[in-house]
Amino acid sequence: MTKTTFKTKLTRARRIFRVSYLKVFRSFRDKKVKRPSRLSDAESTACEIFLTILHNKDSKLYYDIQTQECYISSGDKTLFVFLESNNVKIINSVFGYDVHIKGELETYLLEKFITEMGKRRNAFKSEVLSKINHSLDSTLTRIKDSEFQKKDSDLEKKKS
Repeated sequence: MTKTTFKTKLTRARRIFRVSYLKVFRSFRDKKVKRPSRLSDAESTACEIFLTILHNKDSKLYYDIQTQECYISSGDKTLFVFLESNNVKIINSVFGYDVHIKGELETYLLEKFITEMGKRRNAFKSEVLSKINHSLDSTLTRIKDSEFQKKDSDLEKKKS
């Protein structure tokens, strides 16, 4: 029981270190993390599935802060992919597959996930801000129009 608890804590600490490393040092690096070479067939297939689902615009991305795990569900909710520590879990509507992956591949997939999540977050933020800016512009135009109409009506009253 003690070994499992220690092993779990060690795995979680290693995962937190990887995520922190990617967040902190991404801005200082000139080059992106490259896809590892010499992957097994299972690793290569899992990587392609993960990246295909990740880059699908209809897919939903989730990130668990406590466990430092990444989750992706396809747009039609028929395929789910979990990026865990040294493991990619792929679940379709009938079967589930666990693919053990190297640390290099995990780092690569995590980098891709964080990048895609950042892109989507920025797109969402800019969409919301553009709606706010449009609403503010409309409000300003209405205010200016009402002030202009008020000035016109005041001028007409003075003329009368």
